[in-house]
Amino acid sequence: MGQGVDVAAAATGSRDATTRAMGVRRTGARRGRRRTALRVVVASLLCAMWLPAGAQATSRYEAAPRLPGADLVPAALLSGPLHTVAEPIALDGFVGRFDIDSRFGQFRVLGASLFAVRVRELAAIKALGDVSESAAFQEALARSAQAPVQLIGNAFTNPSGTVENVATGFGTVLGRAGRVATVGARAVGDAKSDMVAPASRPAAPSAQPTGEELPPAFTGDPFGFNRARREWAKELGIDPYTTNPVLRVRLDQVARATFSGNFAVNVTLGLVVAPLQYATTFDGVVRDSVWNTPIVDLVAQNERRLQAMGITGRPVRDFFRNRWFTPSVQTALVQALEQLPHVQGLESVIQTASALQGEARARSLVGAVRLLADYHRQTPLAKIRTSGIVLIGTTHPGGLVVATDLDYVWWNEEAAQFAARADLKAKRRTLLLTGKASPRASEELVRAKWELRTGLRGEAAK
Repeated sequence: MGQGVDVAAAATGSRDATTRAMGVRRTGARRGRRRTALRVVVASLLCAMWLPAGAQATSRYEAAPRLPGADLVPAALLSGPLHTVAEPIALDGFVGRFDIDSRFGQFRVLGASLFAVRVRELAAIKALGDVSESAAFQEALARSAQAPVQLIGNAFTNPSGTVENVATGFGTVLGRAGRVATVGARAVGDAKSDMVAPASRPAAPSAQPTGEELPPAFTGDPFGFNRARREWAKELGIDPYTTNPVLRVRLDQVARATFSGNFAVNVTLGLVVAPLQYATTFDGVVRDSVWNTPIVDLVAQNERRLQAMGITGRPVRDFFRNRWFTPSVQTALVQALEQLPHVQGLESVIQTASALQGEARARSLVGAVRLLADYHRQTPLAKIRTSGIVLIGTTHPGGLVVATDLDYVWWNEEAAQFAARADLKAKRRTLLLTGKASPRASEELVRAKWELRTGLRGEAAK
């Protein structure tokens, strides 16, 4: 029995020792886990201390999105027999950057509006290519090579058929040439004024966008070459002053063959291409003016229309000198401003346009004015001002409306700063957007007391 007691005692002692050992191991494990957690916290704090402030704040914003093309433009524009578009679409700020791979080369285009123009111009490029392969065209082009020598003589032997090939004679020619000379004299005078009084200089232009070629200077054409260009453009349904580098060269060729080589427009073209949708977002009034009016007369009309709105002087002259605003885009902007009668501040739009760089930005400004004009029909505006290519209008009851021609607004630092701008405070404020906004951006803007209206591209094209 004593031996049994000793065995029991030994067993009890052994269990106590085991229990003490297990307890030590549990305590050590808990301490180890606490040490590991502490290390993680310390490491996180050290990382936060060493990361730049911008990197710490990125979680407050969305990552720059890359979107399916159909989120930005109609799906039918993304591919066709003449082209494909690389997807997904990256954004340059708040506009899409579209890479078009076509049978005629590659085009990089900023913005959904200009993208639609470039896609629709592809059919015109093909049509003109087919025309240029005909024997009749080649013969006319050869004849046109001698045109500069023969033109002066023809002006005397057939004066009524020389100027834009219409029967108006030298009276119209000298009138237009006189206006060209007047415009040139004004430019010289403004340059001298800038030298004498630097304060009179216009605002410095914004930075020229990369990847966009500066359009040519479309000047007066007293002998009428541009009429042939406009006739071809009308038959094709395109902008005669297009900045498309491939289309512009082909349009120049057929215009030269028609004007100097007596190459017919409508008969030959009718065999080549069916009527095309007008390759621009401009409305019927602008299209008809651009197609049917000589460029010198078009500029003169636009100047008179601005004068009727009370916009005159140096800003207007600088606006017409800005080559990013081609005659077509100039006309579209003037026509859009006319839809804002009795609104103060219209001159600020012309001042902004005079220094704006890039065709995509120029078209975006036109789109924003059209958005405001459509809003003005329902809720009259008292005054407008510009903030870059963004237009800001105030209503008579004290409301505020902002118009932007952008493809996709996402929540980043720039959007957050806009939503909180002190100069945009009002009892009621509305944001008009031609494109879309991300769910996060929509949520944040509504939280900041903005009424958001999206998908208004059709309104900007009216």
